[in-house]
Amino acid sequence: MYTYILKCSDNTYYTGWTTDLRKRLNAHNRKKGAKYTKPRLPARLVYWEYFRTQSRAQRREWEIKQLTRKEKENLINQNLKNEGDVLMEKTLRYTIDQLEKILKIPSPSGHTEYVKDHISKELNTLKVNYLETHKGAIIATIDGEETEEHRTVSAHMDTLGAMVKEIKSNGRLKFDPIGGYMMNSVEGENCIIETYDQKQYTGTFFTTKPSVHIHSDAKKTERSVENMEVLIDEKVSSVEDVEKLGISIGDFIFFDPRTQIRENGFIKSRHIDDKAGVALMLGMISDLIENDKKPFYTTHFFFSNYEEVGHGASASIPEKTKEFLAIDMSTPGEGQNSTEFHVTICAKDSTGPYDFGLRKKLVELAKEHKINYKVDLYPYYGSDASAALRSGNDFKAALIGPGVYASHGYERTHEEAINNTLKLGIQYLLSK
Repeated sequence: MYTYILKCSDNTYYTGWTTDLRKRLNAHNRKKGAKYTKPRLPARLVYWEYFRTQSRAQRREWEIKQLTRKEKENLINQNLKNEGDVLMEKTLRYTIDQLEKILKIPSPSGHTEYVKDHISKELNTLKVNYLETHKGAIIATIDGEETEEHRTVSAHMDTLGAMVKEIKSNGRLKFDPIGGYMMNSVEGENCIIETYDQKQYTGTFFTTKPSVHIHSDAKKTERSVENMEVLIDEKVSSVEDVEKLGISIGDFIFFDPRTQIRENGFIKSRHIDDKAGVALMLGMISDLIENDKKPFYTTHFFFSNYEEVGHGASASIPEKTKEFLAIDMSTPGEGQNSTEFHVTICAKDSTGPYDFGLRKKLVELAKEHKINYKVDLYPYYGSDASAALRSGNDFKAALIGPGVYASHGYERTHEEAINNTLKLGIQYLLSK
């Protein structure tokens, strides 16, 4: 839902609310909108705010209508909108909607079937051709003006997780991590244990000494996998009790993502790394299709499924690929240049520098299109581009992504970072 301000032909302002900015603006300018605007056309959309509920949009409409003309102008000038922003707003909302849906779908490395099903259905809706590799990645392709040289854009749909390693004599579970995360980041977290036949049971991660009222050294207990366990939310107290549920060694454990999309633009959840990248790729595809845009080069969108364990995009890269762009998170924090509000262009990670020429091109595109960006380095980081290069592929590679705070834990970003990454990705696809 949107609260919006139009500037009419007589320089007066009209405030309203709508579910679709483009349709509403077109309605106004076809004299099918408000009575006030009909004799004051053409009207130009100069400001809007997004809300998740109609009631909030209507309340904000009332608040803005109480402002003086000067106060309205100050509000507008803080974030002046143009026609291109209207087009991008629809793409951004689609992307955020996809991100919220994808964050809630479990997909640890090795078990990405549920999220693959969602992505496949979305690509079918967008009428985009795609294939699934033997390894289980999805590659969607959109033809470009240039067909002899191709680009590949990648994001990984797999996330962190765990697997049942042992059923303890007391009915609790030992687990083995999937991906690299700190044990303190999962302590006290809820989870789902899924059996081979897809029965699901809820549970919680605890240390083996979880109570300060019982264990004098509870606070000092090292948060290591050896000192952690999962309690199943069932009446179990033995190996036999657990086995009767159908739980066995090798079953996957999904973390509760605790996803929150805040009205002020903040996004909090597990697995923003790299489901934000997956949503961004779907957003880019949607923007090309819905707005009848054609990328300059034939472009492959590679949804990889083993990045968290190091070999995501190491195989099946389309053979005509000359440039490879990975979309993954950037990491704000002490000593870093990245923020939760910018797209970050990575200069170097743990595997070495990315291609300087391609990085320079991305920086120039960001400057030309007034996209808020940062450049940063990540000493403890690898990406799909890193895996692809290690496999011996001969192409230029780059890495961009939104700033994601507290990576591999309960993460946070902001829709401004998503929007800036979206804008840069689309401009890159359209560029020569």
